[in-house]
This record gives sequence, structure tokens and C-alpha cells, in this order.
Amino acid sequence: MADLEGLMQRYQTVVPRVMESVFGGKRILVVTHIDADGLCSGSVIFSALMRKGANATLRTVPDLDPKTVGELASQGYDLYIFVDLASTLVSEIEAALGGKYIVIDHHEIAEGDRDNRSVVNAWAFGYDGGREACSSTMAYFFAVALDPSNSDLSLLAVVGALADRQDSGPGRSLTGLNRAALEVAQRRGLVTVSNDLMFTGRETRPVHEAVALTSTPYLKGLTGSKDAVLAVLHQSGLALKEGGAWRTISSLSADEKRKLTEVVAGALGAEKGATEALASLFGEVYSFQFEDPFTPLRDAREFGTLLNSCGRMGVPSVGISVCLGDRSAALRDAMKTLSDYRSGINKALEGVTSDPTRIERHGQLVLVKGEGVVDEKLLGPVISILAGSPEFKDKVVVGSAASRGSDLKISSRVGDLYDGSVNLGLIMREAAEEVEGVGGGHAMAAGAKIQSSRAEAFSKAVVARIAG
Repeated sequence: MADLEGLMQRYQTVVPRVMESVFGGKRILVVTHIDADGLCSGSVIFSALMRKGANATLRTVPDLDPKTVGELASQGYDLYIFVDLASTLVSEIEAALGGKYIVIDHHEIAEGDRDNRSVVNAWAFGYDGGREACSSTMAYFFAVALDPSNSDLSLLAVVGALADRQDSGPGRSLTGLNRAALEVAQRRGLVTVSNDLMFTGRETRPVHEAVALTSTPYLKGLTGSKDAVLAVLHQSGLALKEGGAWRTISSLSADEKRKLTEVVAGALGAEKGATEALASLFGEVYSFQFEDPFTPLRDAREFGTLLNSCGRMGVPSVGISVCLGDRSAALRDAMKTLSDYRSGINKALEGVTSDPTRIERHGQLVLVKGEGVVDEKLLGPVISILAGSPEFKDKVVVGSAASRGSDLKISSRVGDLYDGSVNLGLIMREAAEEVEGVGGGHAMAAGAKIQSSRAEAFSKAVVARIAG
């Protein structure tokens, strides 16, 4: 059972340690992940510390392993705060840092580490860390435990939760601890919630571009193809311009939105999963009232995509600057990065889906071989999109891409309509360990890193656990 009171009590045991470091002018290092949830959660904690006058530094890492922990320990900070990572490395961190650390996370954690007074993990307080509590939300509640005036940081909790695909409630709504943070943002007038079409760029892009940019769900024949969308919309007679300016989806009337949905349905035809794909285009929309309506920051999901692009494309500092309030140079750089990111994903999807030899089917398991066509930085988003497509929405999708040296990066996702029982975090960890690799994550989304020479053995281990 969810225990918000217990969570806040745990934070109250952590706060005095943090404030002792702040008042003592001690050096604090915040370490976070490069994805959007990591950038948001790191920014929330960093902001809360800086508002107290802390001597703090924020650093991002693509992965955390014992070697990286050792390197961080050698830098001699007085307090380390790990967020959105480290739950599987508590014993290694304890050995390297003694009592000079705090872990704030939502990834599954071993039972033996849940009562560690330096660890605050969503699972230990009854929250499903894959659906109800992201690291950004965990960081937000730490921030308000530090000082109640930090409630404005609830906005970043909403972004992180959506970017981590935790909108798993009815109508793609936020639930659990994430909902609690959302309600704070609503009360402060930072966000409005409505039920509407959820095309990407619904407030900022011309209608045809918004449909083409939408990849969750993946609309076969439309996603990534502005010309194809424009053609079918012109044939429908839908008015795409007003006074010479392109209209956005948010500007359409209710009748026009219904017509747009019918056009998309007609383009998808009787393709498997088309009905579910259309249904998933409607849901809760979260709009930030104080953001420019002509930037991706206006819509909370687009904000998250922007941050993910920064992390995946190697410029997480740009995303952090946006989280911290830069709406000039950093935002311009982030929007350029987002454009490159989307182009890279579309190219990778084309490379995978146009070559049947890259997709192996084993019942409800799909193995995707992305080596040579999918950059490892984009593997996660590509696999997420495929798992959300009508063709694979009822499957488990596991993909691979070449990594540095002779490594392979593995990413896995469970489709929303998959009717089996599976824990990908456990499967990735066990299958990777069988081939001397490392893996882990959530039940619905996880990853691994293995030697490319062990790819076949790894695949067999995954097939045995899921399709066997």
C-alpha cells in the first residue's frame, strides 16, 4: 500500500544530513542519468540545493557501474546524491563512499537495501516505480521536504513522469505519487489538464506535421511522412490554413478533430491494432500555462521529448539548462537537437522496418537487430516506438545496437496490449549475467550491455524466458 507519510518521514531523516553539508559549505555532487527523467530529477535536486546556498555540482552519466562509482569517489566530494540510478549498486556505493551518499530513485531495489537510511526508493513505500513514481517525482518530494516553497518544481515532476512513459492510468493519465505532484502543479496554476487529441506538436505544429511527428502510437504510413499526411488531409477537405497561416490541432473545432480522426483511421485501414492505436490518441493533455505556446515546452510530453533528445544526442547539459530556466540560447540549441533526434529516429525506423531479416518473431517475442542502422543512443526510443506500433503492441520487443568497442547495447519494452506476465528488469539482468554482461530496469522497460560475441547466447536466454 502506498505510504506517502512514510516517504516524507524518510526524507525528514535525510534532510538534516543535507543541510549540515549546506551550512558547512561542504562540496555536494548530484549524479543523475541522461534521459529526461534523469535531467528533470537532477535539476530539481540541484535547484533545491542552490536555493539554500549549497556548494553543489550536477553531473550526468549515461550508465552507473562499479568503475564509475570508483571514479566519482576518487574526486573527494563530501556528499554524493544519486538520483534516477544506483538502486542496484547500493553495496558498491557503500563500500566506496561509506556514509557520504544518498540515493533517491524509482528503479526496483533489493529487499535488503530498502531499509538503508541513505536510500529513498519508491518501491520501499508502496509505489510502483514503473507506473506511479518516477525519479523526478521522488526528487520533487525531497525538494519540498527541504523547503515547502519548492512546490513550483512540481512542473518538472510532471515532465519526468510523462517522459518516463508513466502515463499508464485511464486515458493515459498520471497516477500514484506522480498524480500527487501533478495536483500541486495544478493548484499553483502551472499546468492545466484536459482530455483531447494527443498528437505530437498539437499546439505548435501545422496539423499535417503534428500527425507525421507522432510516434506513440506509431502510425504506419503516416509517422515520419509529412507529404503522405498532407495528401490525405487535402483529400478530406479539412481546412488546414486560416488567413494564410497553418492551423494547429489545438485550434481545430470538436467536429474538425473528429474528422481528423476519421482521416487517420481511413489511412490506417484494417491494419492489425489500428483501432487500439486510434483510441490511444485520446487522453489527458498537460499544458504549461507560463511557457510560450509556440515552443515544445508548452506541452508536457513534448517538453519531455525535447529533454530526451538532449540526453540521447550527447548534450545533456543543454537539457539541464532548459530545466533550470534558460529560454534563450539553450532552448534554441535544444530545439535544433530535437530536430536532429527525430530525423535520426525516423531513419533508424526505416532501416529496421524495411529489412525483414532484422526482425525475428518468436510467438509474442520480437527480436530486432539494429546493428549498423540504429545508433545506440537512439535504440531505446526506437524500441519504444516499435512496441507502441499496431503491429507489435501485443508483443515484447527486444532490440540490439552496436556499442563502443565490441559491446552490444540491449533495450526491451512491453507493448501495451501484451497479455502475458513478464518482468523485463529481471529477465535482462539474468540473461545478461548468463553471458557475463550486466542488465536490469523496470518490469515493462529494461536494458542490458553484453559482448557482441555472446549475442546468440543472450538471445536464446531471452527467448527461453519469454517465448519458452
